[in-house]
Amino acid sequence: MPSPKKYVSVNMTEPAAHFLAALKRFDGFAQLGNKIARARTQDPPIVYAQVLPGLDLLICKVRGVQPPYPDDAVLVRACLESIANALEQAASGLEQGGYWYESGGLGFLIFASRARETILAEFGGSGPPLRTGDIFRDAR
Repeated sequence: MPSPKKYVSVNMTEPAAHFLAALKRFDGFAQLGNKIARARTQDPPIVYAQVLPGLDLLICKVRGVQPPYPDDAVLVRACLESIANALEQAASGLEQGGYWYESGGLGFLIFASRARETILAEFGGSGPPLRTGDIFRDAR
């Protein structure tokens, strides 16, 4: 005799909160807090390559913003929300310059990894980011 199906009730009042919690647990975001802290303290933009497979993130200061800045946890949440919003947009926009979001004095540009060279050229970079060994070798 077949057993009756069990139904699990799901509370869908805060689906965005559950999605953001799942994103925070993803290994690709392990360094997000450190990258945001670095972007707040220095002028050149920070590139977080492959934040998700095929997706890059550029973090930089917004000009003219004065302290006090929000806590890092608030900025990490704003960054994750920006990534979630960018993923809801057209994929062609990610490849043609990405999507720009601002929060707490920082700007987040979410774009396709294929467009990295074009994006870095626009933001003053030159080509793909160097590996740590290449930076120390050039300094000698």
